[in-house]
Amino acid sequence: MPLPALAAVVGVVAAAHLGRRGSASDLSEENKKRIVDLVNRGKVSEARALAEELGLDTLDLSGANLARADLAGADLSNANLTHANLSRANLTSANLDRALLKANLAGANLTGANLTGANLTGANLTRANLTGANLTGANLYGASLFYANLRSVDLYGANLTGANLTGANLTNANLTGADLRYADLSDANLTGADLTGANLDRALISDSTGINTGPAKIFIGIPDGYIEVYSHFVPGRTNLRRTR
Repeated sequence: MPLPALAAVVGVVAAAHLGRRGSASDLSEENKKRIVDLVNRGKVSEARALAEELGLDTLDLSGANLARADLAGADLSNANLTHANLSRANLTSANLDRALLKANLAGANLTGANLTGANLTGANLTRANLTGANLTGANLYGASLFYANLRSVDLYGANLTGANLTGANLTNANLTGADLRYADLSDANLTGADLTGANLDRALISDSTGINTGPAKIFIGIPDGYIEVYSHFVPGRTNLRRTR
């Protein structure tokens, strides 16, 4: 078959395949309710199968009410949970890899959950339990983590710009390379946390526990209320001094 004719056939086949795929905007309210009902009953695999049958590439749970749902160990990777209500939901060891989670997760149990690359921009994680969760590369821009339990959490390279971490428990957390500019860490517990290369420029750290602002500080940037002072005795050494 001549090359132009072959290309045309391939194009028709590809178009036909794409035509069979749907999008979230094509999903009827009735079918969306069926998917949400299955997830609410913990039948995530069945919900995924239904979504696939309906021609969807991802699980659309946007705006769903999943408050107190038992989703322990559920595979919600790449799911769209934008504006969903997951308050007090059990998401222990759930897979939320690259999920859209601009959602209400207040009081949710996310112990050991996989949130690698998840989008949690502006999410409400007030008093949520994220002990041992993997948030590597997650986007938590402007998220509320007020008094959240983040013990031993992995936040390597995460974006926490402007996040509210007031009173958060970050004991033994990995914050290597995390962006904490303008974050509020007031009263947070950072005992044993690794802040190597983390950016704390303009961050609020008043009354935080376990953060080292001395000459051997390992983070970068200057937290709000501090100035950098050069040592008169050790060339090249600097320290942070509180200004108020």
